[in-house]
Amino acid sequence: MALAAFYDLKQLFYFREILEALDPKKHPHAVLIGDSGSVGSGRIGILPGSFNPPTLAHIELGRRAKESFKLDEIFFTISRVTVDKEKIEVISLEDRLLLLSLIAVELGWASVAAANRGLYFEQARALRSLVGNNAKLYFIVGMDKVMQIFDSRYYQDREKALHILFTESQLIAANRGLLGKENLEALLNRSENEPYQDRVYPLRLPGEFEEISSSAIRGKIAAGESMKSVLPELVNNFISESAAYRPPYDLRSLLLRRLYPIREWAEKEADFQRLVYTAGKTTERGEKLRKLLINPRTSPPDLKPFL
Repeated sequence: MALAAFYDLKQLFYFREILEALDPKKHPHAVLIGDSGSVGSGRIGILPGSFNPPTLAHIELGRRAKESFKLDEIFFTISRVTVDKEKIEVISLEDRLLLLSLIAVELGWASVAAANRGLYFEQARALRSLVGNNAKLYFIVGMDKVMQIFDSRYYQDREKALHILFTESQLIAANRGLLGKENLEALLNRSENEPYQDRVYPLRLPGEFEEISSSAIRGKIAAGESMKSVLPELVNNFISESAAYRPPYDLRSLLLRRLYPIREWAEKEADFQRLVYTAGKTTERGEKLRKLLINPRTSPPDLKPFL
């Protein structure tokens, strides 16, 4: 994967524009990212997540669900709001959409979507607004997320929320760590969950994938460990290039935010890759750029002469 793809300002600004338009306060809706496929019919698998970062487990989960349940397409779906993960240190949503888009192109059978809501019943409505009424929707989730879906703590009206979710979609539930098929059966045998038994299907994920955890990966990367064995090659390349999950990455994220208000000029005039490199150097020029970026009183036009 050419490094140039990681510094494509036009693409990154496009993602940021989409994300800013996905207002969590508005009615549930979703947007298909780029030229990532066609929508409106068939059996569509929705694989939601924070993808922080995208892992080989995400890809294998999508692949196995597609094959086992004869799905026509898989949507890797990111929400503006991820339940229970609002305060986690992350790579930017723009960069995650960038990585997912590049992965989808490599795979050939996946698409990427972004939604404005975090709860699954809200995402069901959001994705339905995107694909229309003829498509059959299947959420592809790990058992830890299934437990969350049936947990009343996440809802003002649990029964109404679950009715919406299971009217609009069905669940494909993969084993996750110590949580497997037996746990799923026990959960669905509870009296309050019995009405939804025929809408939830187990999926067996091989042991080498069920233990992969994005949170553990982030911690190990921050500690300087290599995660090549559990991440797609292009994600490894991005992490190596951008210093994701380590302090230097913040400069890339900050640069993108500073350039966005002057995006028309930046797309034509700014060399994003060179600016990121400069901001990370211990030179006089690098120090000056860092001060401009960090200073909250620096306006976007203030950057133009320097850039």
